[in-house]
Amino acid sequence: NIIRESGIEKLSTRNIASKLNCSTQPIFYHYSNMKELKKDVLKEISSLFDKAMLKSNYDRPAYKDIGKNYIAFAREEPALFHLLFNSNINDEVLCFVDLNGTSEFIAELISKQTGLSKEEAKNFHLKMWLFVNGIAALVANNTFNFSDEEIDTLLGEQYMSMILFEVQKGNAKKEIIDFYMNNKLKPKKDDNNE
Repeated sequence: NIIRESGIEKLSTRNIASKLNCSTQPIFYHYSNMKELKKDVLKEISSLFDKAMLKSNYDRPAYKDIGKNYIAFAREEPALFHLLFNSNINDEVLCFVDLNGTSEFIAELISKQTGLSKEEAKNFHLKMWLFVNGIAALVANNTFNFSDEEIDTLLGEQYMSMILFEVQKGNAKKEIIDFYMNNKLKPKKDDNNE
């Protein structure tokens, strides 16, 4: 909460003690220095991030859900998002491309959906993450406020572009495009087109 409200700069034993309504002594009992404490804080934030990534209304999240959840985390928790992706503070920042060790799950998900090999799926995820992270950074910095519908469209179009490229290279199943075209890209009916 201190980081959410005031940033990592205000994370001190004095401010933590004030929030907990206690002296600094219990904090120093558990931690010999601020570096240890910050490491645990980063672990906790990482855990919140990981749970947020895998939220779904279904048994298992769809790949698109992970991207949407990532951007939602940036929107709802900009201070925590900045902290996780600041290499001056978090020396394990690149692990988050891996989503805290869930890359195997994500690679499997992509592989099942597309027919890509596991290695190709990991590479696909890295490229998609670069795109998603760009949107998330814009959202977290209040540079641009995308609506949920815009985010949904952007992610869908980027995913489809990347799939088309993989099909053209012979790495992905063509059926995924047919499925997507038949189920996702149907034109919306409006009063003038009925």
